[in-house]
Parts: sequence; structure tokens; C-alpha cells
Amino acid sequence: MPIVLIAGAGMAGRATALTLRRVGWQGEIILVGDETTPPYDRPPLSKSVVVGTADMSKVIKPALETYAQGGIDLRLGVSVTAADATARTATLSDGSQIAWDALVIATGCAPRALPIPGLDLPGVHRVTRMDEALAVQAVLTAGPTHLAIIGGGFIGMEVAAAAVAHGHRATVLEAAPEPMSRPLGLEVAERVLRWSVERGIDVRAGVGVEQIAGDDRASGVRLVGGEEIDADLVIIAVGQSPRLELAELLGCVLAEGGVHVDAGMRTSIKGVYAVGDVAAFPSVYADEDRIRVEHAAVAIGHGQTAAEQIATGEGLFTDLPSFWSDQGDLTFNVIGVPRMTDTIVWRGDQNIPACTAFYMRDGTMRAAFSVGDMKTLRSVRKLFATGVSPTAEQLADPAVDLAALAAG
Repeated sequence: MPIVLIAGAGMAGRATALTLRRVGWQGEIILVGDETTPPYDRPPLSKSVVVGTADMSKVIKPALETYAQGGIDLRLGVSVTAADATARTATLSDGSQIAWDALVIATGCAPRALPIPGLDLPGVHRVTRMDEALAVQAVLTAGPTHLAIIGGGFIGMEVAAAAVAHGHRATVLEAAPEPMSRPLGLEVAERVLRWSVERGIDVRAGVGVEQIAGDDRASGVRLVGGEEIDADLVIIAVGQSPRLELAELLGCVLAEGGVHVDAGMRTSIKGVYAVGDVAAFPSVYADEDRIRVEHAAVAIGHGQTAAEQIATGEGLFTDLPSFWSDQGDLTFNVIGVPRMTDTIVWRGDQNIPACTAFYMRDGTMRAAFSVGDMKTLRSVRKLFATGVSPTAEQLADPAVDLAALAAG
């Protein structure tokens, strides 16, 4: 009986396993993950999980017994440590050997190293895994807390917003001129910063961190120049890097900092697929030959596509790239592939906020950022689906019916 080995039990790996059964795969499925927690949704970690408001039955899903009922061999607390593309064998960290017919690389990302002293002190946390998020939750639910958050990307700002909304204080320390300026561009990031500050988050941009302060326990952060920020706990949220060790062992071609795949999630090695954060995939919505997108919707779509390819030989990932970020009472949605150099066209009221920013490149709409403006967001999706790109004047004018333009 043919065997599919899925290396990584995150959202992409989970989607691969469940979809294989849904589309009729009759062979064996072995899903391995290095965490002891059953597969779960990762977006809530930096939001509802850290503040203790999450319904864990909706975060850790499906129920553990679902895997056994579906004939999925779920192995937790183990990882693939060696693999041979010619022999089609793999070795797990528990010493077991697996002969596979198809191998899916769903290894995700690892936290980026931060070269400053004090990272090993008690009271320093990350929120990239369930156990880490629960450790932060234990501190926050004990009483009012001041968080020093190193890194003003999506994870850092989400933790800050969730904490402030639940009565804590948060100081975000970001080396770049504006938080989230890399994925959103400077102009949009400046607006996000204003909304965050209005909601009580203390943001210090353009600052460098010299070390974590404290002797037996973290007591804050020392900035370059000597200033100290006192804090009850320190959150490290400086980004992550794809885990490419397995792909490199197998000899997969790499691209854009990830594993080069085609639209069917197939790597350069026959029988080997890559999905989720590690996959550098083609997209008709991008200028580049390959892009990587580290967000849940893309990871799930990749897993579903790889499963269809393995089971039926069909299935291509052609989805419009999208992601969202819940920050307190605000939900940001981004669709398309924005670039920092794009020209921004605004529509709506930026003060409420209920608005959309359109990213224009060579006179064509290439992406959109929306907050509190779902009607426009739905219209933009229709525009992308039909290949219609309105003029900047049409996009900026609330009186222009974008859905009607999409319909022709």
C-alpha cells in the first residue's frame, strides 16, 4: 500500500492529511509533528490564546480521535531527521524508519535568532507555538502586566493589541521606521501606527535593543544608547525563517528563500512536495517568478493542492494571495501582492477607520489593504477575479460602484 509521509503537522501539513482522505486517497498517511500538542490553528496564538479568551476546542482541531477514525497515523513529538530521495526512505527523531512513496515538506518556519544577551532569562517569551502562547497566558491572566515586545511585525502588534484590550500595558520596540512597513509599505504602516497608538499601544520605532535587562529574571529591555524599558515580561517577535534542512537533505531546488515548487506544489524531486511557509510558488498576481507567503489561508490552500496532486494527479494553486491580522477591535485584510514601492490610493474614512488602500503599480491595481470596509473588500476580490483594474480616480471615489465595474 502506498505511503504518504507529511513532515510537519502545522496548518499546511494538517490540510494535506485531511484532504487526502477527503479526495479518496486509499493509501497510508503518516503525519509527524515536533510539538506534543495536536494540530491547531496558529493565528489565535498571538490574539485570543495569550489573553485566555480562546475556545480551545475551536483552536485545536479537528478532535484528536478524527485522525484515527480517518486512518491517519499522527505522530506527535517527533520530526524527520534524515531522508533519501533515491531510496525514498526517511528516519524520524525517535529512530523509526519509513519507506515513502510521496513526501510532503510542511516544516514551516523557525523563530529568527536575535543576537542580544539575556534571551535565556526567565520571563522572556515567544508566541510561535502553543506551549509558548500558554506560558504568556499564565502571566497575563494573573493580573495587570507590562509587556515589552521586541518586534513590531504582525505577531508583535497582535500581542500588544490583545494585551492592551484586556487591561495590560504594552511597549513595542521596532527597529524599522514604522511597524509592519515591510509587508504594508510605509504609507499604510504609518496609518496602522496611528490607529495602534490611539488604542493605547506605546510604539517606539527606529530603536535598537542592546540586551534583556535583569539578573535572575527579565526585568525589561535596555536600548542602544542606555535607556531601559521596565517590563514584567519580554516578548520576542522579530520574525522567522523557513526550515529548509529537510529540503536541502533531499536536494530540492530552492528559490526566494524557500523550496521551489510549481503550481501543483511539486518540488524538483519526483514524489516530493512542499507546502506552506517553506514553499516558493508561482502566482499570476506577482511580478516575481516565485513568492513565499507566510499566512494561514495560503498554507491551507497549499496542503489541499498537494493532496489533490498526490491522490488524483490534478489540482493547481491559483488562489489570490491573502492574509488578515486581528489587532484589538480592528481586523486588517490584505489581498494581492503589495510592494513597498507601490503608489497608494485611499478610499473611505481613515479616522473611523473604515477604509481601503489600493496598491497601484504602473497604473494597475496589484493589491488592497482594508479595515472596517468589507463591502469594498468583496468588490476588490471580484475585480481581481475578472481581471478588471479601475483607474486611481475610480478607486478613490466612494460613489463609484466597484462591483459594477467588475461585472462589466
